[in-house]
Amino acid sequence: MLCIVPDTNILISAFIVEGNEYRLIEKCFKREILLITPVDIIGEFEEVALRPKFGFTEEEIDEFVNAIIKASAVVMPRVKVTGVCRDPDDEKVIEAAVEGRASFIVSGDKDMLILEKIRGIRIVSAGELLRLAESLRNI
Repeated sequence: MLCIVPDTNILISAFIVEGNEYRLIEKCFKREILLITPVDIIGEFEEVALRPKFGFTEEEIDEFVNAIIKASAVVMPRVKVTGVCRDPDDEKVIEAAVEGRASFIVSGDKDMLILEKIRGIRIVSAGELLRLAESLRNI
């Protein structure tokens, strides 16, 4: 089974529109893909989703967060990664992937995607992961 760690931007996109990110998280809700979510990402998601420009209520956000928590192996990484990402905040995603032994980090952040692979963990877009998941189903 594919095991992934989503970046905050994946969760925000999944919450906002029914694109690749939504389809990916939906597969996690159906337990077709194992979702590993760091506590920090859940908090960051809530903070971003509450921004007035999105117009979501606290209840809508809480409902999504509860679904994410229910579908996830929530981790508090003990592993520390430093000096890898241009934005040090992105390193918490890598730490969670290492801690949770994920196969993939899924991100829409170009600074993350440019890394391609770190510590044996591939960094891919939601669309790329969906294509990979589909090709594995057809084997």
